[in-house]
Amino acid sequence: MAKSLIGKITLISTVIQAVVITVLESLVVYYHLTFVSHYTLDNVGQGISESDVIYHLIFLISLIFQILLCVDALANRNSIQLIALVIFNLLTLSYAGVQLYQHRILEDQGTENSPYIPSTDFPTSDSAKNYFESKMRPLEYVIIGIVSFFSIYLSALVYKLYIEFGWENYLAYSADIKVRDALISLSILQTLIKMDMFAVGSYAIQLIPSQKMGYSKSIYETVLIFFIGTILMLMAWFSVTREMKYLLLSVINISCLSLIYLVYRLIKVNVSYSNNAWDPYRFTRRFLTFFLATTLVLMIATIFYGIICFRNMVKGIYVLTVYGAKTVTSDGGRRATLILQNQSRPEKEEID
Repeated sequence: MAKSLIGKITLISTVIQAVVITVLESLVVYYHLTFVSHYTLDNVGQGISESDVIYHLIFLISLIFQILLCVDALANRNSIQLIALVIFNLLTLSYAGVQLYQHRILEDQGTENSPYIPSTDFPTSDSAKNYFESKMRPLEYVIIGIVSFFSIYLSALVYKLYIEFGWENYLAYSADIKVRDALISLSILQTLIKMDMFAVGSYAIQLIPSQKMGYSKSIYETVLIFFIGTILMLMAWFSVTREMKYLLLSVINISCLSLIYLVYRLIKVNVSYSNNAWDPYRFTRRFLTFFLATTLVLMIATIFYGIICFRNMVKGIYVLTVYGAKTVTSDGGRRATLILQNQSRPEKEEID
C-alpha cells in the first residue's frame, strides 16, 4: 500500500467521503431530534423515532466499514475486496435513496397522532414541519449526490488498482490454474463473510425497538440473531482462514437454514394488512426489506462460494494455509510452498 500512489489516493478519498457525509448526517439527525422534541410521542412514536436514529447510525457505521474494507484491501493487495468496496458503495447509495423516501414517511405519518407542543418559534405543527424539512431535505439530497459521484470516482480508482494488484498476485502465487482459481474463490468467500457480518449486524440493530414498533412481543429474536449471527460469522471466518473443510461444511449447512428465516421474514414484512389492522412495518418496511433482501443475496452467494471452496479442499487444493507466509526474493520473485494432499500423506513441492 505504501508504494501505490493510487492506493493512497483511494484511501484518502474514502476517508474524506466518510468525514463529509458524517458531518451532514449528524446535522440531519440533529434536526430530526429537534423536530420530534416538539411532540409528545406515544410508545409507537418513540419506537419510530428510535428507528430513524438507528437507520442514520447504520449509515454512519457503513462509512467506517468502507474505510476498513479499503485499508484491508490495500494492505493485502486484495483485488477482489476492492471490487467489493465499489459494490458496497453502490449499496450505500441505494440505502441513501431508501433513507430519503422512508424519512418522508416518518416525518409525515410518524407524528400524526402525537400531540404538538407549541413554542414561540413554531406555534403550529405545520410551521415546525416546514422549517425542519427545509433544513433536512437539502442535506439528504447532497448526501445522495456525494455518494453518487464517489461511486463513479471510486470505480475508476479501483479499476487501476485491480490491474496493478491483479498482476502482482499472479506472480505471487502460482501459474497453476487450479491454485489460482482456488485463491480467487477463497478471496471472494472471505470478502462475502465480511459483508455478511455488516448485513447481519445491521439487521439485528434494527430490531432493537421491535417491542415498541410491534414487530414482536419479546426481544428474544433480536438476542438470538446477535448471538447466532456472531457465532456463525466467527465459524465462517475461522473455517476459511484455516481452511478447515468440515467446519466450513457446518457453516454452509447452518447458512442454508438461515435462508428459511430470511425468506420468512421478507414475506412477513411485506404481507398486506387490512385497513383496520395495525401495520407494525408501516414506517420501516422499506428499510427492513432492503436489509433482508441484501442479506439474503449475500448469504446465497456465501453458500455458493462456500461449496466451491469446500470442494477444492476435498480435492486437496489448499492456498491460504500454504501461501500465507510468502517471502520476496532479491530478484523480485516470490517463493512459496505448495502442499499437495494425497489420501495417505501430504507431499511437499517447492515452487520458485
